[in-house]
Amino acid sequence: MSPHILLIKCVYSSAGPHAETDDSAGASRKILSEEAAGIKMGKRLEYPPVRPPLDCIDYAHYLSYFWANDERTRDALGIKDGTVNEWVRCQDGGVPYTRDILSSIKYHRNVTANGYRALVYSGDHDSVVPHLGTQAWVRSLGFPIVDEWRAWHLHGQSAGFTITYSNNMTFATVKGGGHTAPEYEPDRCFAMFSRWIQNQPL
Repeated sequence: MSPHILLIKCVYSSAGPHAETDDSAGASRKILSEEAAGIKMGKRLEYPPVRPPLDCIDYAHYLSYFWANDERTRDALGIKDGTVNEWVRCQDGGVPYTRDILSSIKYHRNVTANGYRALVYSGDHDSVVPHLGTQAWVRSLGFPIVDEWRAWHLHGQSAGFTITYSNNMTFATVKGGGHTAPEYEPDRCFAMFSRWIQNQPL
């Protein structure tokens, strides 16, 4: 399943570690590869991901693996040697959960009852966790509405819709956002979060 309803699911297989050339910009450039990256001071990584096509959204995930395992990145993030041997985004396409929480509603009630503000948002193009499902569980909390459902805007354009409830909870959709909305719509997500964190209306 694609994390964005308008994206084609990328189908690819591993071609093995090697350097590639991309002429799409009119000039050759070397693409980051397992052998050329110089990751972890010459140590070979155990779980390098399959290299997707350059025009696939997963290519950013592919590059994030090398970025996160680069010694300079780990130093900048304060990751101590020996605590995390190798960062892996998802193991075998899934996250190795050891337990499942059937519902997080009681946690949201607890957080808001203690006076904490909450921003719940969904990309309106998310096909993994559709925004209508998120909106339904937010509504199930039963909080009174403070600010009715309305559009919110960025640069004079609709950026999504929002509704504000009592108990300091705001729900918003991000127009064009997929499963990880900031990945697809960084400007809209930044504007949404900036307004919310400054206690301004979306």
